Amino acid sequence: MTSQAVQNNKVLHLIERVYEAAVDERAWHSLAPQIARTFESTSTNLQIQGTGEPRVLTMTENVSAGIGAYRNYYWQRDIWVERATKLGVARVLASKDVVADSEFRETEFYRDWCRSLDVFYVVGAVFQTGKDELGIIGIHRPKGAGTYQDTDVQLVARFLPHLRRALQIRNRIGQAALARRVFDETLNRTDTATIVVVADGHIVLTNPVAETLLANGTAVRVHKGRLTTTNQFDTGRLLSLVRSASNMGEAQNEPGGVMAVRQANAPPLTVLVAPFRLALPGLATPSAIVFIRDPNRPISAAGSLQALFQLTPAEARIAQELANGKSLAEIAASHGARLQTVRKQLKSIFAKTGTNRQAQCVAAILRSVAAIAQD
Repeated sequence: MTSQAVQNNKVLHLIERVYEAAVDERAWHSLAPQIARTFESTSTNLQIQGTGEPRVLTMTENVSAGIGAYRNYYWQRDIWVERATKLGVARVLASKDVVADSEFRETEFYRDWCRSLDVFYVVGAVFQTGKDELGIIGIHRPKGAGTYQDTDVQLVARFLPHLRRALQIRNRIGQAALARRVFDETLNRTDTATIVVVADGHIVLTNPVAETLLANGTAVRVHKGRLTTTNQFDTGRLLSLVRSASNMGEAQNEPGGVMAVRQANAPPLTVLVAPFRLALPGLATPSAIVFIRDPNRPISAAGSLQALFQLTPAEARIAQELANGKSLAEIAASHGARLQTVRKQLKSIFAKTGTNRQAQCVAAILRSVAAIAQD
């Protein structure tokens, strides 16, 4: 096998590795040495620049020795990046295309940073990886190794589109993971039972509040994997709303809707069913999302109310019990306090929450972040 064929195989193997790294963040750490070896070099630095200092994704050991100084100062004096950006984004360039050796030797960037790392020549590119974000790949050699030639530039140019695509995939996966984390955190904090179902009512996903409500089984429950109620009539209405929301494109009327589910000796649960589309492997479509509010579910927010409105501990407990529907007389009895004392504390709560009526105060509490703080 010729030396050219060997190097081509190295480039192909490197391309495989960057796509592996796109879906496995840990793989970037060991990628820099392989990039350097593939292009017969001694060091590599792959960084992402958006706003502020660059984020280094992978680098060889010699670069890591000076990366603190680079982040703090020299990235703003990196003549290679500065001129490569002006000469053309996504264009692979060698040192000879960017700056003369004699000029480079006189730069602060070389004298105070590159020289200590035994870095003199570079081949690389500046390329777009996302909105307002640039990828920067620098592959380096010491002065004694000689400058990069056109054949080196061509090899790196073969690799660059794959590196760019891998970084774009990495960004999309990261955004999806972030969105899922936000989604999970929101579901876990809300006091609304949230259930994703497919068109026949089979449950795909539930949040903790929904799990508790379904396990209790006094009004809504799971039967053979499907969302049902304890009342046959209500079950029919609920599944009809689910089908309507799931078949949004075929529906004559508004998809989904609202209903109340009756409970024995308690106010009804209120239900909202809406269309929901989530294309994931193994998830049957179409689907719907069901929101259920239980008027009997108490909020536990005394600590958050105290911090939000600078209430005393006693005032915070009173505010929490008001939000949970207790009367002043019930609160006084549960605290072992006189009704007149509780009324006095209520006036203080009004002043601190900027309200002047009990109903207004309760509304302010329920609309605040205390309702999702999960004390």
